[in-house]
Amino acid sequence: MGLQMYILKFDNAHFGTGTLSSSDFSFSASRLFSALYLEAIKLNHQNDFLELANQGDFVLSDAFPYTDKTLFLPKPIGYPDYSAHEQKISLEMRRKAKASKKLQYIPWNLMDEYVSGKSVIKNIADMQKDMYTVQYVTKKGKDPYEVAVTSFNCQLYIIAPQDKLLDQLMDSLQYSGLGGERSSGYGQFTLRSSSFPNEFVQKLQFNDGVLSMALATSLPKADELKRSMDGARYLLKKDSGFAYSEMSKELLRKQDLYKFAVGSTFKKQYRGEIVDVRPDNFPHPVWNYSKGLFYQLSR
Repeated sequence: MGLQMYILKFDNAHFGTGTLSSSDFSFSASRLFSALYLEAIKLNHQNDFLELANQGDFVLSDAFPYTDKTLFLPKPIGYPDYSAHEQKISLEMRRKAKASKKLQYIPWNLMDEYVSGKSVIKNIADMQKDMYTVQYVTKKGKDPYEVAVTSFNCQLYIIAPQDKLLDQLMDSLQYSGLGGERSSGYGQFTLRSSSFPNEFVQKLQFNDGVLSMALATSLPKADELKRSMDGARYLLKKDSGFAYSEMSKELLRKQDLYKFAVGSTFKKQYRGEIVDVRPDNFPHPVWNYSKGLFYQLSR
């Protein structure tokens, strides 16, 4: 299954981080998968989509910035590894280490240079200035409340398989929208697809034994976890929320799932899986997309 790039152009969106008064810049593969599954239900293709998504070579990434034809990737956690030479580290290297902490993304064509510690941090920082702004909208009524809204000055892209059903679902999703507050007109986007540079695709090949960076908020299967943790540098992200069923007419809390954040680095890659996080005694599955996707790093 070949890979393609979906490029999404948003005007405004609310990608909640737990409260209405906060909004993120991008979204996770799990959030995208849930939205696609709802579109599949509308089109009566939910079984076909689930079968597709469970195939071994089906992958989705989190969303990353795309600007001026530049693909950005998350900053790899733990690299450059300045601490390995802490006794010999120069003042300039200390300054670079401090400056790199403020970076969120790295252009893919500068990734090898960044990991080796040879990049000019200021130039990378300048490339991602003003990608977005967060504004606050007051909703009037008996109990007024504030909603954070992300306004975009760049586009987002995701990595996904080339598949006709996925194309159909993504086309439908651009009108339904992504994120919260969609009834207020937020989250709709225009969509186009494109191919990746060959060098980029080669970096995405599954290679169990090469230092790699996670491009999807994901979790190893139980039998993969121990070996994946060997030499890993990571952040954990809690995935939680509520599920509603028309069958039970109840809104219940889903099982919490702790996953590795994008940018986490591993010496051993993992496949991951799609996890059922339904609440206790819930009448049907609630799927959480947790499959791995990795970008190979050079040192």
